[in-house]
Amino acid sequence: MTNVLGILNSLTDYNRRRYFTIRPLPEYNFAYCWIFLAYVQKEEMMFKLIRNVDVYNPTPLGRMDILICNDKIIKISQSIDFPTNNFDTEIIDGSNYKAVPGFIDQHVHFIGGGGEGGPATRTPEIHLSALTTAGVTTAVGLLGTDGITRSMVALLAKARALEIEGLSTYIYSGCYEVPTQTITGSVKTDIILIDKVIGIGELAICDHRSSQPNFDDVKKIAADARVGGILAGKCGIVHLHMGDGMDGIKILTEIIRNTEIPIKQFMPSHINRVEHLLPQIGWLCRYYFGFL
Repeated sequence: MTNVLGILNSLTDYNRRRYFTIRPLPEYNFAYCWIFLAYVQKEEMMFKLIRNVDVYNPTPLGRMDILICNDKIIKISQSIDFPTNNFDTEIIDGSNYKAVPGFIDQHVHFIGGGGEGGPATRTPEIHLSALTTAGVTTAVGLLGTDGITRSMVALLAKARALEIEGLSTYIYSGCYEVPTQTITGSVKTDIILIDKVIGIGELAICDHRSSQPNFDDVKKIAADARVGGILAGKCGIVHLHMGDGMDGIKILTEIIRNTEIPIKQFMPSHINRVEHLLPQIGWLCRYYFGFL
C-alpha cells in the first residue's frame, strides 16, 4: 500500500507547484489503487482519459492512452483499463491529435511590449491562457525597448504570478539599453541572488533603438553574465536583440574570436527579420559548431 499512498499524495496535494508533464509514474498495481481511491471524496478526483493519441516524449512513442487525474498525468500506456463507471471521468478521442511535451518560449514580454508609437501603443500584460493554449508550459520574460515605464521589479512580480497559476517561469535582467536595467544594481548580482534571473536580455545591437553599444560594452556585460551564471549554477545567457543594421553579428564574432567568452553564452533573437542576418548566423553555426 506504500506505493498507492505515494500516488495519492501526488494527486491530492494541491499546495505543491503544478507542472505539466507527460512522464508516466512507475508501473504500480493499479487494481489496489482503484480500491483505495474509492475512499477519496469524488468531488476531489476528476479524471480524463485520452484514447489513442499520437504521443511524443519528445521521441515518438506511437499511439497511446493517457490517464490524467486533476492536473497530473498518472499513466501513459498502449491501453489503459480504467473503471470509468466508478469515477467522474471524461473520455477524449485523441485519434486526430498529438500529445507533446510543453514548449519552452524563451522570449515573452510578460508585462507587455510596444509603446514605440506613443503611450497608446503599449501592449497589455500577458495572460496565462495566451501561453498555455499555445502549448507553452515554460516561459522566459524580458523587457524590450521600454526600460523606463516598465521595470525589472514589475517583471519579476509578473513571473511569480504566472508561476503560481501553473507556468514555469524565468526572466532576463536588463532591456535594450546599456547601462541596462537591473534589480540589485548589477547584472552579476541579479543572476546570483534572484532565483528567477537566468541571464541578461534583451540587449539590442545593430538597432536604431539601441544605445549603440560597442565591443567593450557587450564584452563586459557578457563577462558579468558568465561569471554570475557560474557562481549561481545557471546558464548566464546574454539574450541579444539583433536589429536591421548591416554590421549584423560583427560584435558577436569579435567577442568570440578575441576573448575567452564561449559562443554558447549568447542567444541571438530576431535573426530571420532581415535577409542579410540569417546567413550570418548560419555561417557562425557552421564555423563553430559544424552544422547548418
